[in-house]
Amino acid sequence: SRQFTFNFVDNTYVLCYIRKGCDIMTKTKSKKNMIKKNKMDEKQEKEQLTMKKNKKIFIITFVICISILAIFLVKKTLQNDTFYTIKIGKLILENGIDMKDHFSFHSNLPYTYPHWLYDVFIYLIYLIGGYTGIYISSIVLFLILIYFLFFALYKITNHLSISAFSTFIATLSLSGFVTARAQLVSFILFALEVYFIEMFLKNGKKKYLLFLLLISLAICNIHLAVWPFYFIIFLPYFAEYILSLIVNKKKDNKFTLFLKKRFDLDVNSNIKYLFLIMLLSIFTGLITPLKGTPYTYMIKTMLGNSQKYIAEHQMITWSSSPFVIIMIFEVYFLSLFTRVKIRDLFMITGLTIMAVTSIRHISLLALVGIFCFARVFTLYFINNNLVIDNTIINFMSRKKSVICTVLITIMMAGGIYFIQGIKNPDYIDTKTYPVLATEYIKDNLDYKNIRLFNEYNFGSYL
Repeated sequence: SRQFTFNFVDNTYVLCYIRKGCDIMTKTKSKKNMIKKNKMDEKQEKEQLTMKKNKKIFIITFVICISILAIFLVKKTLQNDTFYTIKIGKLILENGIDMKDHFSFHSNLPYTYPHWLYDVFIYLIYLIGGYTGIYISSIVLFLILIYFLFFALYKITNHLSISAFSTFIATLSLSGFVTARAQLVSFILFALEVYFIEMFLKNGKKKYLLFLLLISLAICNIHLAVWPFYFIIFLPYFAEYILSLIVNKKKDNKFTLFLKKRFDLDVNSNIKYLFLIMLLSIFTGLITPLKGTPYTYMIKTMLGNSQKYIAEHQMITWSSSPFVIIMIFEVYFLSLFTRVKIRDLFMITGLTIMAVTSIRHISLLALVGIFCFARVFTLYFINNNLVIDNTIINFMSRKKSVICTVLITIMMAGGIYFIQGIKNPDYIDTKTYPVLATEYIKDNLDYKNIRLFNEYNFGSYL
């Protein structure tokens, strides 16, 4: 107070000085905040780039490992229907489709060509590459299925690690059904169907509806026997929509509150377009050279006695399908602890009932059920705030982790190859098919003009 004389001018000066000091302090603080923010942004950008790099490493490693595993899982020995498929394909290209049986000594027997387009496809491959070409085609189709499953699951769940794990389970579950038959193509088509339905419900793009119609048309001509399953896949989505409408319109009570708490019951208005597409898909059965067969094939098959003799129509043996059992158990178990989409439970339950009645349906349970499995798994982690995706990706993208993963895969593939080599050393299993007897007949008898008794299981080889 002794040093300063406060008058108007001095007071103004002092105030100005103080204000200037505040401005300097504010600017300094702002500058520090900006530097801190820039450092945080740089750190975040660096982490994002590292994460992006790790995801690429993870995807490349997974694709390499799952490809190695899948290639060695495909059995070399051809299945009995494959030989028949080759002959039918040749017949179609030479004589067309006349809906008659040409391989029985009985005359004028009617015959249905349920997978005529696949038969032609396999015969053309056989002409180019023989049995080796057919074997390679099975590997390629299986790889396409696996790659697409991984892509589709990631698009639906947005979790890379869960998608990879689910694809691994699907690969093991479906490996027993991989052979040169039309089902290998229909697996891809059904996976596409589920993906297009999910994407349409998610973003409402109409192009997915067109793709669904094309899938129906393809199944009618490639694997007619499973065409009814195309429509079955729609049912859980319709059931979820109807239940959601009822629950949301009713007054709250204990039951409706329980359903709202345990399940995602949002009403999706896009369902009505799916219903329209399902109805339109019925008419794709007319766009085939098989006339009205798509509408009668399943009925005639089920009315016959094939369930007693054909293996794929027998009841399931659960001991031969451990990975499918694990998948079913996980879906139901995790649904007890998290809020899930009720269509997933409808789908798994319906497919399980189908699989119990016929072993052929276990492949469809493994294929379509994996979408439910991956989503329920993802919802469990999200609802319980368990952020593990990035942690797993970062761990698995390390150099040591990549090397260990590849080595373990090679060891597994080597073990599979050793077992497959013992059981299935060549394309034609001499223990199953009468190879020597066939050679004798061709060399010593007029086999083109002979009435030969033919056993069902090796009939196509003869």
